[in-house]
Amino acid sequence: MAEREDEVAAADRAPGERVSSASDALAPDPARRLLIAGTCALGGAVAAGVIVPAARMLLYPRTARVVVTATEPIDIGAAAAVPADGRAVKLAVVAPTVRDAWTAKTNVPLGAAFVRRDQAGNLVALSSICPHLGCAVALAADEKQFVCPCHDSSFALTGERQAGPAERDLDPLPIEEVGGRLKLTWRQYRIGGSTREPA
Repeated sequence: MAEREDEVAAADRAPGERVSSASDALAPDPARRLLIAGTCALGGAVAAGVIVPAARMLLYPRTARVVVTATEPIDIGAAAAVPADGRAVKLAVVAPTVRDAWTAKTNVPLGAAFVRRDQAGNLVALSSICPHLGCAVALAADEKQFVCPCHDSSFALTGERQAGPAERDLDPLPIEEVGGRLKLTWRQYRIGGSTREPA
């Protein structure tokens, strides 16, 4: 029956007429192809216009320079507050501004430093963070050494380790006198170990 229908269709065809297949019926003409390509391109442009800014907003903290501590020297008080006889004084280190990827905070306490003058009169600053496990170091009652109340580490006024489980000396901090004011650069180091590595 199907063969008979094919023969009739072949007889009705003009000589040289092309036989159309099912795929020919589904194939769009060139104008329609252009319309489809243009629609896809426009849709892609709109999607990129929405997705790219959203992705940049979400990933911004990863690509931005994030400041977690003050990097500039911090004013920690008057230079006259440090005695000339070599005694150490504990001074708070407060950053005027600390910025991160989203916010800015003012008057942020970073820690404390022990500041003294050496025999030549030069300023010396030591972090008050014990290099053993990060406890707060205090000045002993006799003011001749620093002691850690957590694990009984002790340090000379120069910062050298004297006793206890701490493996290294107290961490030095850059300090200078500018116009009668103390300018200290706050730095943090990894806790533990005998080598000093930035945190």
